[in-house]
Amino acid sequence: MSTFSQRYSYSPLESAFQRESIDSALRTKLWNILKVTIWDCYDSANRSYDGTTKRIDHMVRRLWFNYFNRDLDKLPDFYACHGEKGAYDILKDYFFDCKWFEIYDLLEMIANDKSGLLSDEEREWINNELEKHNAAYRFIETKIVEITDKNEIQAIEAALVAADAPVRTHLDAALRMLSDKEAPDYRNSVKESISAVEAACRLVTGNASATLGDALKCVRNLHPAMSRAFNQLYGYTSDASGIRHSLTDVTAISYADAKFMLVTCSAFVSYLKVTTDA
Repeated sequence: MSTFSQRYSYSPLESAFQRESIDSALRTKLWNILKVTIWDCYDSANRSYDGTTKRIDHMVRRLWFNYFNRDLDKLPDFYACHGEKGAYDILKDYFFDCKWFEIYDLLEMIANDKSGLLSDEEREWINNELEKHNAAYRFIETKIVEITDKNEIQAIEAALVAADAPVRTHLDAALRMLSDKEAPDYRNSVKESISAVEAACRLVTGNASATLGDALKCVRNLHPAMSRAFNQLYGYTSDASGIRHSLTDVTAISYADAKFMLVTCSAFVSYLKVTTDA
């Protein structure tokens, strides 16, 4: 269940989606991916011209020059020597101390480096971890883009504040299942989102068995196209192959599906309450 501070906007839900933040668990995972796929491939004894170690050396020089804007004469060897920090240690210290957006800057710089050391496969691995940790960003090709913007988060927050208790309970459950970093449940998150709409419909109509269609009839000046759109969305979750049928169904529900439904249903719950209370 959302906390008091979240419901009344003292502690925004942005942290649930890791927008403008990166928690320590995600920061560690991202570093470990770089370590396994790039840094661990460095072999001080084998620095052949066309080898991976040489490519890492050249990439680090470019990072030192273009990203960190530091004196190349002071670039140390990759690994520590004579008790001093090597380039690897400096990169690691930076990664764990820098601001959240600087991590994405560095990942983009590495992804766009001509060494090609962060391949499609590695970027997909990074995207999988970003999704698992509910980060608001993903690699698209070699650029990191926002996939959960502030407006979407505000739509959920507004519904949690405005919704009546039974509706809020479903929205809380949908958010919890979507943002669970250990065991996300996208299918049931979608079920809870649409159940919030059902609960709102029943409150609006005063009918315990009301459908979305019943509630839409109570909304004044609702454009027919919007009415049809929400009826079709509701139907998507109710048909024979839809979301709310047996969990033995093989329909695959993704993070994107669950997030879309939570944002859309939250926005509609707020819209329905404001319109019918007016």
